[in-house]
Amino acid sequence: MEVIRKIAPKYNEEEIVGFKSIDDFMDAYVELLKNSIECLWHIVYLKYFDKDEEPLSLGREDAVVAGNLVRLIKLNTSFLQNICELKMEIALILNRCIAETGINLKYLLIQTESNVRRNYIKYSLITEKDLWNTIKENIKHNSEEVLNIENRMQISIQNSFESSDFELDEVNRSSKWKSIKSRADEVFNEQFYKVFYGISSHSVHGNWQDVLSNNLKGFDDKFKVKTEWNKPKPQLMDFAIFQNFDILKTFIDYEINDCSEIEILKNNYNILSDCQRLLFNQSECYLSSINSL
Repeated sequence: MEVIRKIAPKYNEEEIVGFKSIDDFMDAYVELLKNSIECLWHIVYLKYFDKDEEPLSLGREDAVVAGNLVRLIKLNTSFLQNICELKMEIALILNRCIAETGINLKYLLIQTESNVRRNYIKYSLITEKDLWNTIKENIKHNSEEVLNIENRMQISIQNSFESSDFELDEVNRSSKWKSIKSRADEVFNEQFYKVFYGISSHSVHGNWQDVLSNNLKGFDDKFKVKTEWNKPKPQLMDFAIFQNFDILKTFIDYEINDCSEIEILKNNYNILSDCQRLLFNQSECYLSSINSL
């Protein structure tokens, strides 16, 4: 079984205050992101594995939370990889996915209403039912002849409904799963959606602002294509790190507050969160100093 260990940041306060280059901050941010991912793994091992290192069998509602937690870890790992490979464009896209997964996960954890997790499942099946209806219409227009691909898709959709404990007739457009903005406002604050989530939609959807920033070079009113990758800045990692620690704290408060390792988890949260605040403040001071030159 994975050892739940005390985690110390790579750099202490004196070292961080003495940083003199963006590369110093970059290294510290990367290491802190790694620390935050390890904290999430601690939760997985404590909550979802037995003493023989085997995954526990989970009920559907617990599986909703566990699956989102593992998704968050995988996204963070890929985010870290693209940061280290200096591919900011991909990291920006993943940052949006991390934000939405974290919002969903915290919302599922803190909500006490009994059907929230079931509504999460039901909402995801709306698309499946729309596809089912489209296939049915295609079969009807094709003189009831079913193509092999249509048969496979129908079987896949039926399996999804069976695994989710819903009948096709139960799923419609009136799902009670709240909008992403409502969920974000509830688990963080009203500014979060616009600042961290909304702006990143440029990267996901390929809006003009993303194309202009990352894939073109402007010269007056003319442009040339930009084929090289942009180098990520340390600040790109701020939100992912913050959210990872916030998820750790939420699990401590709601899900694993009676485990024997709780003091180690709390200690990790306190020390690493303090380190992030210091890093953020010092990096802002550094950026202000070089921008004033």
